[in-house]
Amino acid sequence: MLKGIIFDMDGTLGDTLQLCIESYRATTAELTGRKPSAEEVVSYFGLSDRGVLGGLLDMDPDSPELPIGTFVRIYCELHDELAPAPFPGAAELLRNLKARGLKLALLTGKEHHTGEPTLAKFGMEGVFDLHLYGDPFYNCKADNLKRAMAAWQLGPQEIIYVGDAPSDISLCHSVGVPIINAAWGSNSAADSAACTALNPEFRLADFAELEPLLTKLTS
Repeated sequence: MLKGIIFDMDGTLGDTLQLCIESYRATTAELTGRKPSAEEVVSYFGLSDRGVLGGLLDMDPDSPELPIGTFVRIYCELHDELAPAPFPGAAELLRNLKARGLKLALLTGKEHHTGEPTLAKFGMEGVFDLHLYGDPFYNCKADNLKRAMAAWQLGPQEIIYVGDAPSDISLCHSVGVPIINAAWGSNSAADSAACTALNPEFRLADFAELEPLLTKLTS
């Protein structure tokens, strides 16, 4: 029986992909006069905020000169326009799961710079027991899954990850953690073939299907 549920953020709790892409594009344009393509921005995904920004600006992500504050400002300015709310029912689902005593974690490639503002915007503050953020140099989700298991003292079959990207499926399977592939976001069609080929334990096309499945898996 599942005892812990771990959620991705972008494309899973909210349709925030366009917000992320346009924030990086606008930041790069403001700082350099060059506006990168969406494809260039996405090529750095898997890295954290500083990793993506460092790649776009050809800067060391750990440099104190990296203008992360400019990026965060633009991200927050665009939030209401591009991602004003989570998927319908997402905040309520998290509160229901928490009320049932289930362990909840947020595991995202974002950093706290943008993760915390989005949680506040989506009405999800105080819901998660663990906030596991990204790394600027590599996709650390598999390591963060192990950190969650250690913190909760649970085995890989006692937790499940809810995430949208093909890489999420691969990383979960690399550490033996089952996954619910979130196929309800605006980018899900583009990733459909890749996600299906990786054989996620579950693939849901409608967010409304998530709570009944989680109820079944945790009962």
